[in-house]
Amino acid sequence: MTLRLLALFAALIPFSFVEAQTPTEADLMRHIEVLASDAFEGREPGTAGEALTVSYIAGQFSEAGLMPGYNGRFYQPVRLITRTDDRAEIVATHSGDEQRTHIGIVALGKRESVALEDVPVTFVGHATDVLAPDGGALADRRFDGQAVLLLRGSPASGESAPSLRRSLAFFRARGAAAIIAIAESGIPWEASLNSMRFRQTYLAETPRADIEALVSAETADLLFGDAGYLRDNLVEMAAVENFRPMVLDLRLDLRAETVMDRYDGINVVALLPGTARTGETVMFTAHHDHFGICAPDSAEDRICNGAVDNASGTAALIEAARALADGPRPERDIMFMTTTAEESGLLGAYAFVDAPPFPLDNIVALFNLDTIAIAPRGMPVGIIGRGLTPLDALIDTVAREQERENYAGTEMNVFVQRHDGWAFLENGVHAVSVGGSFVDRELLNGFLRGAYHGPDDEIEGIELGGALEDLLLHIALGRAFADPARYPTPQR
Repeated sequence: MTLRLLALFAALIPFSFVEAQTPTEADLMRHIEVLASDAFEGREPGTAGEALTVSYIAGQFSEAGLMPGYNGRFYQPVRLITRTDDRAEIVATHSGDEQRTHIGIVALGKRESVALEDVPVTFVGHATDVLAPDGGALADRRFDGQAVLLLRGSPASGESAPSLRRSLAFFRARGAAAIIAIAESGIPWEASLNSMRFRQTYLAETPRADIEALVSAETADLLFGDAGYLRDNLVEMAAVENFRPMVLDLRLDLRAETVMDRYDGINVVALLPGTARTGETVMFTAHHDHFGICAPDSAEDRICNGAVDNASGTAALIEAARALADGPRPERDIMFMTTTAEESGLLGAYAFVDAPPFPLDNIVALFNLDTIAIAPRGMPVGIIGRGLTPLDALIDTVAREQERENYAGTEMNVFVQRHDGWAFLENGVHAVSVGGSFVDRELLNGFLRGAYHGPDDEIEGIELGGALEDLLLHIALGRAFADPARYPTPQR
């Protein structure tokens, strides 16, 4: 997707206004039928399906009377790279003896072909210090020219271990030439691969180590066992009290061949200017991407249409924008953004955070709409992120004004890192996801264990009762948080 093509889309968008209206389930369904149609081919980033998607969304924003919100444009191109492992080999040398294999390894290179020779190895255990705010024992340590070896799985101490994604980001930033994770014992290799292969797509600007690899426990034992570093030995070493990273008596040669696909995803950003020129913004986000054509040619249904996830949230965001633009003009600015590549790790949201059109400190509140068409009418209002921001009190008040009950539980916070708001929350923005869809675990689990991320997430039988209530709630939240009298500027 090129900027020239984006400019063509912008030129085709009609600028007109519509009469004020209260949104209905029919309004939501009208958008979902378009966004989740086979014509949009599952809205995968960088495809013709996403081009149709962003053109439709920008057109809806324009018809609602919103202004382009990203440096004078509706579109923010997001440069992406998808990497696919091809072939890899690791040679481990100890006391002059070599062990080599290309079995039980998935490795992704910084370039199509990468070869590293005679690399020293530093063992970092389960890398639990990655989760410490200051980096713990790793705070000031660099790993330039080294291979970092870490264990997947939870340590015996019961401490939390960082995700593979977070570990990779941490050691990339500290100069590691290679990052090698050893999979857990007793877990099928194919299952372990998901942690690596599910995150093959990256922002092009993201720093990466020359080689990032996952090896099976059996492969680790073959490569490192003769040097006394069987996986079980490494687990014991990491369990020592006050464990610190240690240089192993090993040298590695590593080679990785990687297939790389470079393309653009697109965020769509629109602005409803406030009247008071406060320099402050209330923001609404929803991801518009899904998995595209996700099944083999032999499948009867090849398209992951993503009706619930997340045509429903995108539809609600469009209708919230329309209603807020039709009503009394807010004092604060209100911004609306649909993001690309959320399914690949919140990448569209991170791209906005990395290059915002104004300082992130200007955002006083952010509400993310995702997978809202699950619950029926009458569900209490829960907050993903309850207790993490100063937004809760006014959210609860607005919910009561909408004659809805509030759910005070915090167990939904297990999802706090799985929605676009996390990219903002990590960077100091008060961001939450609000509504009824995640309150009933039975309903939610039924979706997650069924149609979620598969071809069965279709519009047939979609539940819009609760989705409409959540839409009306977000319209009310927009009005409340855009009013400095109701929500004074929060302290950071």
